[in-house]
Amino acid sequence: MKKIINYEKDILFKTNIGELTSISLEHDFTVDEGILKGDFLINGEYKPNELSVNKETFEYRLPLEYELESTVDIDTLSYDIDDFEYTVKDDCLTVYIDFKVRYEEKTVEPIIPSISENELNATEEVELPRFADEMVAEETVDQPIIEEPVIEEMIEERLDDEDQNTIVESFVEKEEYVTYHVHMVSSGDTLEAIAEKYGCTVELIKQYNAFDELEEKMKLLIPEVKDE
Repeated sequence: MKKIINYEKDILFKTNIGELTSISLEHDFTVDEGILKGDFLINGEYKPNELSVNKETFEYRLPLEYELESTVDIDTLSYDIDDFEYTVKDDCLTVYIDFKVRYEEKTVEPIIPSISENELNATEEVELPRFADEMVAEETVDQPIIEEPVIEEMIEERLDDEDQNTIVESFVEKEEYVTYHVHMVSSGDTLEAIAEKYGCTVELIKQYNAFDELEEKMKLLIPEVKDE
């Protein structure tokens, strides 16, 4: 199963944003009692105005909590950033993040109560119908009787035994830090030059971005490649 969590947030700066020169996105999330929670970490540099020589740095933590469905198998859960975009207007930076969550659903097996030998041997008499045309001797048929209180008792005992003998890991904590760079294409840029700048491959850039050819001022999402 796959789900996309759409996250949007306005970030107000202390000064006007003339030009955003760099921006990086990381995430730090864990799973606790069926809730996926953590922060998106946004940081980078900007110029208060386009003619300014000095650059200002910024760093923000954007919290997110998402309640998982009860059918989610926590052991199979994985999550990552699927897409990231942003817009700038005056002193406001607006980020748009698509957070992808993958998992498998739990398989639930029905609980079948056990029946003791004594209960199977319990009988009751069943009267056969009489017919007007012929006389039918009364017969008795052995049939097991299971009273409702007995069944409820058995189910409760079965559940208690299973609860005592089954240990289930309620959650798995996962901490993952992934850095993404947003590169704005300039005149004369090539895929090979961009890949060399960020220490990745052309194929990796194409994998994270959908385009036919490079265009000036196009934004490319590039994951940071860490040395093994």
